[in-house]
Amino acid sequence: MAKGKRKDADALCRVLFFIYGLLMLWLLFIRHRGIPMADYWAQLAERVNLVPFSSMGGMLRALWYNPYPDVLWTVVYNIGGNIAMFVPLGFFLRSLFPKCRSFLRCMAAVAIIMTTVELCQLFTLRGFCEVDDVMLNVLGAAIGWCFAGKSY
Repeated sequence: MAKGKRKDADALCRVLFFIYGLLMLWLLFIRHRGIPMADYWAQLAERVNLVPFSSMGGMLRALWYNPYPDVLWTVVYNIGGNIAMFVPLGFFLRSLFPKCRSFLRCMAAVAIIMTTVELCQLFTLRGFCEVDDVMLNVLGAAIGWCFAGKSY
């Protein structure tokens, strides 16, 4: 790619990454309005799931035993959404940050970012802190990382 076109592509990528970041902030923190139903510590205890595959497994079991469209939609929305939302993150990290061109470094960065996001959601009561979410988010970023490889 010519030097001028590469600069333009990098600038566009930075703008899109900024827009993506704002969208993620809205989706992950602003959109979720917690409704206080108990004291803070009780809510924290109810919003943590550190058992790997328990949420995903529960959803897939529910779908297996209840193969109805509304159950399928819930599974696709939760599992597919957690993957799809972070495909751009892997793409942008690999494209914009030279240290993230290595797959392992990029996935480590994504795991740290997503763990931080999950903990922030937990302590601000804006969502649930689940290890399954981190795993699915990293999978999505890995897919995005692979897509970015075509451009380099």
